[in-house]
Amino acid sequence: MSQSKVMVVALDGATPELLEVWAQAGYLPTLKRLMDQGVYGSLRSTFPPLTGPAWSSFMTGKSAGHHGVMEFFRPQAGSYQQVLNSRLDIDGKSLWRILSDADHSVGVVGVPLTYPPEPVNGCLITGLLTPPDARDYAYPPDLLQELEAQLGPYRLRHDEKYHKSNPHPFLQEQGEILEYNLKTALYLMEHKPWDFFIIHFYGSDRIQHEFWHLLDPDHPQHDPEERARLGNVVLDFYQRLDGALASLEAALDEDTVLIVMSDHGFGPIHQFFNVNSWLLKQGYLKLKPHVVTRARRLLFELGVNYSVAARWLLKFGLGRRAASVGRARREMLQRRMFLSLDDVDWSRSRAYSLGNLGQLYVNLRGREAQGVVEPGAEYEALLEELSQGLRALVDPDTGRPIVTQIFRREDVYAGPYAAASPDLAFLTHDMVYKPMGLSDFPSPRTFEPVYGSTGHHRMDGILICRGEGIFREGASIEGARIQDLAPTILHLLGVPIPQEMDGVVLSDLFTEALGAQEPVIAAPVDPALDEGKPGYTDDEEAKLMDMLRRLGYVT
Repeated sequence: MSQSKVMVVALDGATPELLEVWAQAGYLPTLKRLMDQGVYGSLRSTFPPLTGPAWSSFMTGKSAGHHGVMEFFRPQAGSYQQVLNSRLDIDGKSLWRILSDADHSVGVVGVPLTYPPEPVNGCLITGLLTPPDARDYAYPPDLLQELEAQLGPYRLRHDEKYHKSNPHPFLQEQGEILEYNLKTALYLMEHKPWDFFIIHFYGSDRIQHEFWHLLDPDHPQHDPEERARLGNVVLDFYQRLDGALASLEAALDEDTVLIVMSDHGFGPIHQFFNVNSWLLKQGYLKLKPHVVTRARRLLFELGVNYSVAARWLLKFGLGRRAASVGRARREMLQRRMFLSLDDVDWSRSRAYSLGNLGQLYVNLRGREAQGVVEPGAEYEALLEELSQGLRALVDPDTGRPIVTQIFRREDVYAGPYAAASPDLAFLTHDMVYKPMGLSDFPSPRTFEPVYGSTGHHRMDGILICRGEGIFREGASIEGARIQDLAPTILHLLGVPIPQEMDGVVLSDLFTEALGAQEPVIAAPVDPALDEGKPGYTDDEEAKLMDMLRRLGYVT
């Protein structure tokens, strides 16, 4: 199989639950037509369904256990802290690098976790997790100057945060970035040669994080007055995306395959689950016997804690000012004032949480810096004990179990990086209770109402594929995973698929004749990149941490 061109439009966080209803109601005519003319269904994200592992799986065709990125962060050797991942931490050649090596021209705009930019046969502009002050985020290096001469200053940063008292700066910024990204894509598509092109729109993710409560009358933070005043801002943004998609489609040749996808879905969150606070109460985490730690613990229990401070900063619109203090100074103040993992006595602690969606680690002897749990029977017994404790958690208002699925490492991860994955992970009921493992001890309460965001990621995104004579018109997609897209695209373009990919070609989507064509498997390749430089400096990582806090991924 060898199509002439493939175009991917990535709508970050686009979720079937919204898209299907609004498309059928006639609000999204472009998406509705593509769904009818092509194949449509859900696209399974990674576990957890987060930006870092999901886009790493898309670009490499690998699962997280094979490419090594399981979160925004990775454990720092010899400590209980984490450091930020960059493109150089992803084990595997990217889809666009493989295509470039096969003499195909590519265009890549805004895909997360692509900084620092890698040389390609074409053009590449990095996306989320590009350092805020960077100017080296385009390839070739003179591409940024060319774009800014044509379109004005490049709109890379998402600076505004939703404030209920004045949401319009946030909404305006999202609309402006969408329009700039669209103009960038159309310019490059017209003026640069390409066989493969991908444009990533991030605003759908941001809008849903901040405004999900307006969609859902049953959300604890739903405000009918705010909904009446603002209208359905999520639908409004989807309609702008639908219009952008129409503009992109109009610029395509008739024989270009068009793929519309998202890296995960979306849904409401009602409460935070402060996992380390629960572990502290259950005795899995022990605190140092020092006087200062005891004082912090007392203040923590009395309500002088990070969660209260964060709520006040958000209430008075001071989040940006707090970020301007700088990560190093702010974290120093935070750890001096509030209870943190610095106060943990690791010589007596057996388990801890680090991660956005319910990842638990055993303080294992021989692996952790101060591990105390013996491998083998003691380790297994602790995992069972933790699992039983999680299963026993019940919502006092509804009586329903809070944790509905629990996974051991081997249930989720396989491959050379599985050993670095969490020992235990879990999902909560309908994922409305969001585990918080990146905030040390935000509050003495195990559960508390959400603040900062009212929506978060779900396991299933969307996938639409349209190509006349290529895909089965009107067929439904079942069982597709995000790591399957890279080998499928390579197959469409007639490029051999690396043995290292554990994604598979979605041959069931093709017409009968094309679906019978066996993909060509390539010889093993060396996945190493040749840039030979670290992903981020200490200053860049600090600024990116501040950005992630503003975006709500780190509290």
